[in-house]
Amino acid sequence: MKRLVVDLSLLPEDGHLLNDELPTSIFDLPNEDAKPLGPLSFRLHAQRFGDELLLQGSLSAPFEFQCVRTLALFKKTIELPQAAISIEIGAQGEIDATDALREEILLHFPPYPRCDQGDEPAPCEIDHRYLAVDNPAGDDVDVPPAQQGDSRWAALDALEKPDEQP
Repeated sequence: MKRLVVDLSLLPEDGHLLNDELPTSIFDLPNEDAKPLGPLSFRLHAQRFGDELLLQGSLSAPFEFQCVRTLALFKKTIELPQAAISIEIGAQGEIDATDALREEILLHFPPYPRCDQGDEPAPCEIDHRYLAVDNPAGDDVDVPPAQQGDSRWAALDALEKPDEQP
């Protein structure tokens, strides 16, 4: 199935169970975001209520994220066991619900993905070398520009301080 299209003329009054998969191409994500590793699987009960189509059930899709702490790639499956999606119908005979399912999954992406929250949790510790706050001077990490006499601050340093009047 390439798109989830619900034909309202064939939809029984008490609803219908939809159980299938949509391809990874529906996500259309930039390269720096998560990478889909498999199809979007769904098991949804579709029912019409007046001018809306209600889809209730489960959604899941596996993704590869990059950890914000360790920069390691890890797999995390976005699972929504109790998804509820309402789509306004209007006078349409067929409803394409693909984008609504896609958006529901994307809304549940972790804001700061960490490898300890993946499907197979991994240790998620920042390498101490990258904590510039308390690094010794002989560390192999470059010193931030502000500590090397950043000239952008020189003009501010030259200003008289009002509380240090002669």
